[in-house]
Amino acid sequence: MNSGLTLFLFTTLSLLTGCAPHSPIDAKKMGSSDKESSITSKNFSTLLTDKDIFGNETTLAVSEEDIQAALEGEEFRVPLNSPVILVQSGSRAPEAIMQQEMGRYYTVATFSGIPDRKKRSTCKKDKSKEESQDVSAAENMNWMQALRYVAAKGHQKAIIVYQDTLQTGKYDAVTKNVVWSDYKNEKLTNSASLRYLIRFTLVNVATGEWATWSPVNYEYKILPSLSAKKDDLQTFTEQQVAQFKQRTYASMVKDLVSRYQ
Repeated sequence: MNSGLTLFLFTTLSLLTGCAPHSPIDAKKMGSSDKESSITSKNFSTLLTDKDIFGNETTLAVSEEDIQAALEGEEFRVPLNSPVILVQSGSRAPEAIMQQEMGRYYTVATFSGIPDRKKRSTCKKDKSKEESQDVSAAENMNWMQALRYVAAKGHQKAIIVYQDTLQTGKYDAVTKNVVWSDYKNEKLTNSASLRYLIRFTLVNVATGEWATWSPVNYEYKILPSLSAKKDDLQTFTEQQVAQFKQRTYASMVKDLVSRYQ
């Protein structure tokens, strides 16, 4: 049997079993395409979940003894100038303005806030095997455990993860309340507001103990220009949003440091 016929039979057999062979080049192209779409779409799969950060603690059965044992732990502290890892949920790297503010108080290294999600095989013959491997891996390792290992190798003392959401608020005359929704660069009326919601989670690399804290959110109200009409619409510029974030970060980080140093 010549080599050409052998290659034809091998390819045909692979197709019949449900898994066509892919070259390394194909794999690279598929991988890069998936990564790009996950970054630009900012869907929920790119964000860190509570399970990523806290592990299985949010789903385990917790006894009274577990609670009392946790209360006996030392209060969480991150001394000034400590080497820390800073992570922003859903971003490859924290925003530069947050790095600058944290850098005033700590020695900052950064890490990706986009968790690796294992992709399931489309081959039926391998599906059950891969599922069992996924379960086994999930039971023995989660995102925070892996990051603690990275931090331990780098001699960082703590991990600081922040989850942030920029929202816009519009006054509802019926309920007489401000209704908030995620800001998506839409045009806003002169009566609209912005607010920045942040939750910090601090993790002790050595012990795994953690503290979580949400500061009071800060709001920024659109002030109409003298020439603007009542119903005029305008869009926040990138500079306005950056200035708002910088003021918010500076105040929140200063408050965080005073709480945990």
